[in-house]
Amino acid sequence: MEITALPTTLSMEKAMSIAEKRGNFLGRLLLGKKEITLKLMYLESKEIVYQMKYQKLSLPGRSGRKQLDTQKIRMLVEGTRCMPAFLEEELNTVTLQIEDEDSLQKSSFPEQKMIEEGKYLARRMVRRQSGRDVTLETKSTRSIYRPYYIAFYGELKEGSKVRYLPIPADGNEVRSTL
Repeated sequence: MEITALPTTLSMEKAMSIAEKRGNFLGRLLLGKKEITLKLMYLESKEIVYQMKYQKLSLPGRSGRKQLDTQKIRMLVEGTRCMPAFLEEELNTVTLQIEDEDSLQKSSFPEQKMIEEGKYLARRMVRRQSGRDVTLETKSTRSIYRPYYIAFYGELKEGSKVRYLPIPADGNEVRSTL
């Protein structure tokens, strides 16, 4: 199967050293010295480009005509939790040939819900800056797979609970600023 994905920049050795740290103090306490299994997986996300229209801020004393201003805004909506993130620049992607279907995780949310979540975040971001209502039209969507090293702690057998830690392998960072 051919997919569009972000390039992997983190090596397997670096991911293993992150996995051995077991996250934070609580993670080290819960996991102890269990066996670590690393697996490279690709999780589906949607890159959505919106055309945004809003009214320019008019100055007092100027003509009462209101002008519409337009610009594009780009969001990346994660397919596992339906959480949008603002993209400052276009993503560099590569085309990969994947033989193992088990290493792909498709989105568990419908595309329309992902579009609506992206619109909600875009409105919140712009409304704080302009104070005006914004209309958003979806210009394009595309599926992008993000690579993750998944560190499984303990023995992988069916029916047993296994703790895991996802480690982003693409080098991109999602920061919460709102």
